[in-house]
Amino acid sequence: MIRYSRICDVFRGWRRFSSLNANSSPASESITDTFRTNETNPVNHRKDHDGRFYSIPESIKKRLFAGGGLPKEYEELSETLNGLSIMVRKPTIELINYLNKTNFDAPVPRYVLYGKTGAGKSISLAHILHYGSSAGFVLVHVPWVPNWFRFPKGVTPSVIHPNKYDHPIESVEWLRHFSTQNESLMQDLKLKTTETYTWSKREVTAEGSPLSELIDLGLNRAKYATDCVVALLDELKKAAMSKRCRVLVIIDGFNSFFSPKSRVLREDRSVVMPTEFLLTDAFLSLTRNDWNNGAVVVSVDPLAHPTELRESPLPRYQLGKQGFEHLDPFIPIEVPNYNDKEFHSQIDYYIERNWLQQPKARTERGRAELSFTSGNHPYSLMKLVAPY
Repeated sequence: MIRYSRICDVFRGWRRFSSLNANSSPASESITDTFRTNETNPVNHRKDHDGRFYSIPESIKKRLFAGGGLPKEYEELSETLNGLSIMVRKPTIELINYLNKTNFDAPVPRYVLYGKTGAGKSISLAHILHYGSSAGFVLVHVPWVPNWFRFPKGVTPSVIHPNKYDHPIESVEWLRHFSTQNESLMQDLKLKTTETYTWSKREVTAEGSPLSELIDLGLNRAKYATDCVVALLDELKKAAMSKRCRVLVIIDGFNSFFSPKSRVLREDRSVVMPTEFLLTDAFLSLTRNDWNNGAVVVSVDPLAHPTELRESPLPRYQLGKQGFEHLDPFIPIEVPNYNDKEFHSQIDYYIERNWLQQPKARTERGRAELSFTSGNHPYSLMKLVAPY
């Protein structure tokens, strides 16, 4: 009933929008003057760029997001509109300002993005991912944690750690994602292992080996891929503390690590909880503040939890007691719905890309109808204008 009522509201709102006089006065702001910025380096994004779109070159898009990081519908839209553009918004400006002023000798700061589903948390993380790449960080990026516990491609008991479980296929995919994002930087840094890793009687990664050997082993031997992820993250943590690199951890749907449910079952039909996976242990270790020369940025999202645990988007509710205590202290940053400037900028972008072709979208009255019907909610606005 609620869903049907919402559809009716949207339909009535669009009927009012479509019935407006096409000769109404044009929008007061000039499209070409307000919705784009030529500053493509996110390290330099500041308050002056608020509400403006910047373009990400195709080569950078393929390197950063080939393994995930953009919501599926947003990625499809960027393909349709022939280019990836991201709006510079206040939450990311605030976060970039914090990161630019970080004291890297202090324990790693933790930042938590929160807000309603569809408000733009994942796009904000994509912006920060581009920032980290431009600023020379080694990127440790998890595009969407819930996938590991809802639809895993294969789960096996750990070869090395009793009572723990591996994600062989997901670990191979993550290692490939890490390698693609950081390949040139890792070649320049020439990071090496600080201890010897024994995988079997014949397979050993000796102390002083390039970290690329760990990655290659995991890519070629799925049986050891999860343990290679664990070892890689531990080595990166040590490398950061010894000031051989700076690490930026970015995790979308972080609260799923503390979810009380999982769709992974043992042979006896009992549930394998998220806390029983090695990947959970590895990434929780990296999000503690017992190291320095890095930063941690995560999002909490109601969609990362089961349906019955989506009442509030606030961090305390989403993380639960255990998750909240794990991250405390942290800096919460809300990703809200569009403000007026951001809303007009988004409409201008849709018009410029011919995604929104209704002439009435250029009028004040037409935009007022779109704003009212969508509630300035980014995802709702995207779906609302799609047919027009």
